[in-house]
Amino acid sequence: MSSLILSVSPENVERPYYFDMTRVRVYSIEELYYHCYHYWKQSIDDFIMGKLEDWIRIELGLSHISGQIAKIKDEYSSITEQYIRFLGLIDYFYDSELESLRKEIYKWEHKAEWEKCKEKADYFMAQEKPEEAMKWYMKAIVFDENPKIYNNMGVASMHMGWYRDAAYYFQKAYQKEPNSIPILLNLTDVYILQKNFKEAGKYLSQAAQLDDSQVIWYYYGELYNSMGNQKKAIEAYLKAISKGDHFDSYIKLARIYVQEKDFETAQAYLEKIKTSQRNEIYWMEYSKLYEAWDKKDLALEAVQKSISKNKNYIYSWIALARFQRRNNCLEEAEKAISEALSIDAENEEAQIEAAKIQKELGKEKEYRQSLKELINKWVHRYRQDTI
Repeated sequence: MSSLILSVSPENVERPYYFDMTRVRVYSIEELYYHCYHYWKQSIDDFIMGKLEDWIRIELGLSHISGQIAKIKDEYSSITEQYIRFLGLIDYFYDSELESLRKEIYKWEHKAEWEKCKEKADYFMAQEKPEEAMKWYMKAIVFDENPKIYNNMGVASMHMGWYRDAAYYFQKAYQKEPNSIPILLNLTDVYILQKNFKEAGKYLSQAAQLDDSQVIWYYYGELYNSMGNQKKAIEAYLKAISKGDHFDSYIKLARIYVQEKDFETAQAYLEKIKTSQRNEIYWMEYSKLYEAWDKKDLALEAVQKSISKNKNYIYSWIALARFQRRNNCLEEAEKAISEALSIDAENEEAQIEAAKIQKELGKEKEYRQSLKELINKWVHRYRQDTI
């Protein structure tokens, strides 16, 4: 890149290009190239299938560029070479940038097919889109029945609430790697969620024979807590803390004492968390403590602190919307729930709160429609769980 980049795209584009994986719309060749360079793993399939050159030709009217892309594909068989030469068609990147990317794509091109599919699935999991991830894990498992893929399929299923499916995939992973601590702990987790405490204890005991770290004792705390044995749960969480857990176990101890209405002890455990670790989750826990303690003003203040720590933490916005609705500040409640839904429009907790706000605003038609959509989703999930 040696000079000022001038736009070669038309001023008005009727149909932007939509990248499915990133859900990004682009309106110019420059935006398209930016996306294809910085998110090449999420763009390269569109390039291979010819979707990019079609859009460049039809929507941008840049047939000279689309023609050069077609020529490159005819002349070079390597995907790496095709893609780098495609990126070099306009004066947008330094040669050093393209050479650096060439090495990345070359490594990717020579990976096994299951690894490529798994990478795409893992990307969707990082974006909290387990249903999309599952499609790619399903493709990956066809190429190789790898325990990592089965494990991740189990994690994706858990995120969707499909606990029986999750247990099945974790078992498949366990059969291939019976001494994997992450797989054993995932089995523990899914059986706790199913309230099958005997199976959960079996796999946790097996993990404990391989390791005696804080995570093992944290899971013992989870198991005992789910069984209703709070005394043993407290002992296990304290053991996890003694082995180096400086956050999660304190949070769980605080929750136990909130349930027992021992608010001072709950607060004491939250105060033990280091200042540097007091993130959005920490302040949401403080909000729940204050709400149970009937200190509503402090609860609201803690929610606002949570948002200040991370404006993309959806549960802080949902909590703020709930507080404002209960305070009859419906306009503020609407703003807060809009923020939540802009982070994740599919989040059911946010959708339920949005429906409640609609009802309070007297929007009965919208309220009923929202409930109908939620019920249909729950029915679909129930059917999925019982297949």
